[in-house]
Amino acid sequence: MGNPYGDEHDDDAEELNDADQQKENDEIQEMGKQGLTDQDFPNGRPLGTFSIGNTKK
Repeated sequence: MGNPYGDEHDDDAEELNDADQQKENDEIQEMGKQGLTDQDFPNGRPLGTFSIGNTKK
């Protein structure tokens, strides 16, 4: 079973650049505020659901 979001959203943190790693960390922190973990999403985290930087100004 492959990653449904493609290679750009690979869960392997060792391959993320600094900006992507920061985004991943921010999403995990936001999920934690809501009492959620990756285990709550057996099919993968919905793209952008927990990103706080995806709002337009």
